[in-house]
Amino acid sequence: METKIAIKPENLEVANCYLSTGSADAVAYEMDITPEQVNAILDKAEVRRYIDAVYLDRGYRNRFKLGALVDEIIESKLEECRESEVYTSKDLLDVITLAHKMRMEEIAAQNKAIHNQTNVQINEAPFGGGNYGALMEKLIGKGK
Repeated sequence: METKIAIKPENLEVANCYLSTGSADAVAYEMDITPEQVNAILDKAEVRRYIDAVYLDRGYRNRFKLGALVDEIIESKLEECRESEVYTSKDLLDVITLAHKMRMEEIAAQNKAIHNQTNVQINEAPFGGGNYGALMEKLIGKGK
C-alpha cells in the first residue's frame, strides 16, 4: 500500500528531520530556523499526513507489523491452550485486550491530528443573504 502525498520539498525536509529527531526544537536547531517556523510547517495538513503515513506504515511501529505480531502471539497462545488443555480464559483475554488497546490508541492518535471545524449556517429565507441569495432568487424567478 503506497500513500502519495503532495508536499513541498522544504516541508518534506522539516518533516524528515522531525521524524529523525522527534522534537520540533531539535529540528529548529539543526535547520537553523525558529521553532515557530518549524511548528507552522508541522501544523500543515499535508505534513501531518506524511508524518502519520511514515509513522504508521513503515519502521518498527508499523501497524501492519505490529498487527501481524499480535496475531502471531494470539495464535501461539491458542495453540498452547489446545496442547496443554490447561489454561484460563484470562490468559487469552489479556492478549486480546492488549491488541484492542493498541488499536484504540492508534485511532486516537490519528484523530488527535484532526482540528476542530466550526460550521456557520445562515438561515435567511429562502436562499440566504448576499450575492448568492440574490443570484438564486434571480435564477429561480422569485426576484422579479
